[in-house]
Amino acid sequence: MPLLRFESSRDLPPDGSAADYESARDQFVAKHRIDFQDDSNLQPRLPNNLPFFALPEQQLLAYEKHREESELGHVFRIANGLHDHIDALVVFGSCGGSVGGQAIYQACCDPYHNEFSRAARGSKPRIYFADAGMDNDQLQSLLGRLRGGGYGDGPAENRWAVIVSADIVSADELDSGQDCSVLDRLLAEQIRQNDPACQQPPPRSVTLIGEPTEMPMSAAMLRQLTQKGFEGPLRIGQALPGGYRVLTPVALLPAAFLGLDCIQLLVGAAAINENFCQAPFESNLVLQFAAANGARAGQPTAPPRQSFAWWARSLSGLDRWRLSLNPGQRRPGEQPWDIAIESHGEGFCQLLQSSWFRPQEIVVNHVVVDAIRTDPLRVEGDPTWLPARQSARQSEAWTMLDNLGVCQNTIHLPVVDTHSLGQLMQMMMLASALSSADHFGA
Repeated sequence: MPLLRFESSRDLPPDGSAADYESARDQFVAKHRIDFQDDSNLQPRLPNNLPFFALPEQQLLAYEKHREESELGHVFRIANGLHDHIDALVVFGSCGGSVGGQAIYQACCDPYHNEFSRAARGSKPRIYFADAGMDNDQLQSLLGRLRGGGYGDGPAENRWAVIVSADIVSADELDSGQDCSVLDRLLAEQIRQNDPACQQPPPRSVTLIGEPTEMPMSAAMLRQLTQKGFEGPLRIGQALPGGYRVLTPVALLPAAFLGLDCIQLLVGAAAINENFCQAPFESNLVLQFAAANGARAGQPTAPPRQSFAWWARSLSGLDRWRLSLNPGQRRPGEQPWDIAIESHGEGFCQLLQSSWFRPQEIVVNHVVVDAIRTDPLRVEGDPTWLPARQSARQSEAWTMLDNLGVCQNTIHLPVVDTHSLGQLMQMMMLASALSSADHFGA
């Protein structure tokens, strides 16, 4: 399958030499590469100390070697064994991997997936994302929707399951005794639903991702779950920070429930790893993206602010995940700025002319998809096709920013599928990690 394409309005590399970027790449690879000829690195379950860089290859090779006993094998066993028994899935987590899982769902599934009947969804569950910050109204609405079931066209309509991710809160928040009433209420609802008095309770309706000791739930609640034979836990690397967990079961399990191709998600990420390790600067997607977005070879400095234009709106959920990769680098009060949304009408011109707008401090990344998934729709009374109108808006936004001297890049996805998403996410993770000062000689 083809790789992503990357183009920049500036000459690359902007400073230093290509050899400096390749040297930084070689240092990163030497530090994080895993020898997969060593069987100890192909143990079936995910090792705790595995770097995010090696996640795609390790999981693919371990699955090939161990099948059902591998981490990926457990993901498939749970999803394939349970989706016929449930109508809805609640994914409980915080920023990071679970946000990435939500972005994958938004990109690959129909935007009205949850509104289809079970038959129209191909028996795949409806999906909801929850976190500890939900207020009373949000939680009550979610519980009411789960109790209400679906459309009455299948036996699983009133049954639901929950995935609980270990990245829901930080270790500091756990030590401080953070209130976990949202999770406790969800789990209590599951226990009530699975009371022996209920008819045909669904099996394995709670899956833990991460060791139970990491879960901010009461000991009594955990004992109840254990006694009832709930599924889990799946493994994630303890050393992986939030957003870098996206290619672990935190996002893979919800994707598998939805019938998305998890193998191709990992294969796409592995293809970026190969390009990153072997390709020279001129054809290296990660190095080009990092350099165009302000990574300075040999002279670390404050990078410009990255803004994205998600011209394929199904990809816009990736922005929240992207910001979770290095949350400490965000400036106070900084909010995502999506050019594809902002470029409507006169407001965009006023924004570009505002006093805070400094073109030299901003890099805009346009994300476009070469092939749309549906037939072009002609708007009544309008002689142009909607894709053509969007291309015209994209061109206008580019021209306005270019006239102001803003550096702009374009990332081309061949199509929106899990292979392309795996590439895009691994490219952004590698560029984010590589751009830290220690890889450029600080």
